[in-house]
Amino acid sequence: MAGGLIFITGATGFLGFAILVDALKAGYRLRVSVRRHSSIQELSSHPKIAPYVLQNAVEFVIVPDITVEGAFDEVLKNVEGVLHVASPLPKESDDTERDIVVPAIHGTISILNSSLKHPSIKRVVITSSIAAILDADDFIHGSKSLITPSSRRSPLPTAPYGPAADAYRAAKALALDATDRFIAEKKPHFSIVNLLPGYVFGRNELVKTADELNVGSNSIVIKLALGTHFPAPRPTLITYIGDVARIHVVALDETKVVGNQTYILEGGKEGEKVVFEDVNEIVKREFEEAVNKGWLKGEGRLQGAWSLVDASETRKVFGELTGFEESVREVLQQWVELKKQEESRK
Repeated sequence: MAGGLIFITGATGFLGFAILVDALKAGYRLRVSVRRHSSIQELSSHPKIAPYVLQNAVEFVIVPDITVEGAFDEVLKNVEGVLHVASPLPKESDDTERDIVVPAIHGTISILNSSLKHPSIKRVVITSSIAAILDADDFIHGSKSLITPSSRRSPLPTAPYGPAADAYRAAKALALDATDRFIAEKKPHFSIVNLLPGYVFGRNELVKTADELNVGSNSIVIKLALGTHFPAPRPTLITYIGDVARIHVVALDETKVVGNQTYILEGGKEGEKVVFEDVNEIVKREFEEAVNKGWLKGEGRLQGAWSLVDASETRKVFGELTGFEESVREVLQQWVELKKQEESRK
């Protein structure tokens, strides 16, 4: 499939953009789905993408609503692989079922059903989340049993789905269940790979200000470094953005990665325990100038909810994943870079 045409959703986001860049570097041609015309200009003019636009290695299509059945029928023509990254983030809403749960499920099923109509498609890679297989209690207390790629939430979440964070976890679980049922019922001519990262840390190539970096998973690192005391524990499952991108691209190759499988993307070496408050030590050890300027403090508090996870197959197939410290360091380095840029403009 190397050099083939790949379709990607979600490229305007943190994960999707990193995956897009890695896929282009690997020699694939990319057809990028966006919802608005303005996104085409934003992506095509980005320094990481512009050279590939000149080489005609990137093309753009507008799909206003990915949840509509048949939304992808035309745009998947001549495609060999699909990277389905797009999914609603846990943003507050007065109707989380409408804004988070339904789009996640329908968007996934829509692209899978459209893929059935195109014999050229060999592999579909879906960005899921470790949240898809962790029960609600696991997020606060850690799992009482081993979490494996075959783990699934049981019973599945049902409405009402609650606030945004709960709805996001429900959406991921239900979208994964819908994918499992699609494979069993439709027996597609293509194979599917589900990738389940944890909190994704690392450089965000789309942001231009420090405030823009302080969102999503990266905000955990930054808030800790700024001295925030988190009120509740968080799961200690993290993944480096570089590994997320690399593994998505490798997973496109059906000759190297077995399909109709789920892979947990757990950062670090097997058995390595993440301690969130180690961020404080990294800040004080490596970012003294930033502390002196008041850009960082290194006094945050966050208890980790540790779960035993079997990611051995992921390491076997994709190699070792980057650990917590290196991932955190990259976020903090970008934070300081952006702070310096902002200071120079004053």
